[in-house]
Amino acid sequence: MPFPTRENATYYKWLCATEQLQQIIKVKPFFRLSLFKSFSKLCAVKAYAVISLSALLCTQASAQKNNFSIDRRNNPLKDFSVTINKESHPFFVDIDGDGDYDCFSGEYTNGKLPKIYYYHNEGTNKNPFFKQVTGADNPLNKVAANTLTLPYFIDIDADGDYDCFIGEGSTGAILYYKNVGTATEPVFQKQSAANNPLSMVKFLASGIANPAFADLDGDGDYDCLVVDEDGNENYFKNTGTSKEPAFVHVANSEDPFSALTSSYKGTYSPSFYDWNKDGLTDLFVNTTYYKNVGTVGRPEFVVSSESQPFFQNKPKAEFTFTPLRWVDINKDGAVDVFQGNSNGSFVYQTLSSSSNAIVASPISKVQVLPNPSKEEFIVNLRTANAATIVRVTDEQGKIITTQFVSGNSLEFGKEFKPGVYFMQVMQNNNVVYAQKLVKE
Repeated sequence: MPFPTRENATYYKWLCATEQLQQIIKVKPFFRLSLFKSFSKLCAVKAYAVISLSALLCTQASAQKNNFSIDRRNNPLKDFSVTINKESHPFFVDIDGDGDYDCFSGEYTNGKLPKIYYYHNEGTNKNPFFKQVTGADNPLNKVAANTLTLPYFIDIDADGDYDCFIGEGSTGAILYYKNVGTATEPVFQKQSAANNPLSMVKFLASGIANPAFADLDGDGDYDCLVVDEDGNENYFKNTGTSKEPAFVHVANSEDPFSALTSSYKGTYSPSFYDWNKDGLTDLFVNTTYYKNVGTVGRPEFVVSSESQPFFQNKPKAEFTFTPLRWVDINKDGAVDVFQGNSNGSFVYQTLSSSSNAIVASPISKVQVLPNPSKEEFIVNLRTANAATIVRVTDEQGKIITTQFVSGNSLEFGKEFKPGVYFMQVMQNNNVVYAQKLVKE
């Protein structure tokens, strides 16, 4: 008989029970039939229990693939916090065009003048190392806001560099700082109301304006969702172009977020990320997952438990402004999540495994080389047909390029800025393959 261990414990107990039963049967033969019947039932029950336990463990393992856990040890911002030691508001962007993510953070100051903090990444895109930069070397050192600052960076005018919108407290306004410098040497200049495409927000938002941007209707420019201090949402559709934005407030049935206001707790801390990699931007309200079940041109968001992610850090849902910031900070292929918190530091959460890899169906029919790439990407499609389309979006869901495939291969991306992109291969209006692309 093998020595009992944790691995063979079940087998050992079964073997012991069998041998003991055999001894009893030898002594009392007339018990054979009844004992075997009882033992058979017992084995059946135990077998069912083992199968049920296995199914439970498989379910737990599947769920664990979507678990984000706090990683204090490897948190690249663990040594930093905002000065007032109240709520921090981080945002990640490659502000100097060197291929890795830098970090800016706003703060909540409860009446005092808030700042924008700048943490420059002096490491690499695989081994980040942040250093706080102050004074004139901080390109947002002169930001003037009230009570709270919530920075959000996008290239709103498609000129190749990142501009900055800042939600502030008390007035419900969104400030616009246009980058009049370059993609490698940013210079931010505050714009007047006449030149701020979101100047109307302060007339609709109460107290605090918390913006989130994404291309929600698939027309190649950024749209904007704004939530306020009372948990109200306002949707601003970009009816202009990628170079000349023009936002229009949309309400009622044309507002894809109108159903969110039915929650008694309100809507706080929105962020956009295509979690299930189906080519449609999903919504997160704090840490609650709203799957986009609509179309590229008309989004529809519903609470979903299908492959939903779970977060160890769950801030209070009401009256907090700590949205999830989705970023692959070390370029390992798995998305990470940062959040601010109420003591002014930064929370870093990572997946328990890198199993949030993009689903590709079928994998063997598409090949992307090289990836990462310093030049262009070459996509080989073995079964391309007249209906095959390749679409590439940035991390905010903005469509960067859409191309029809005329042969079995396609080259693109030489003009892409360094960063992370998502590619979808579509056939007959269905996403049949998706992959993360890294431009170095």
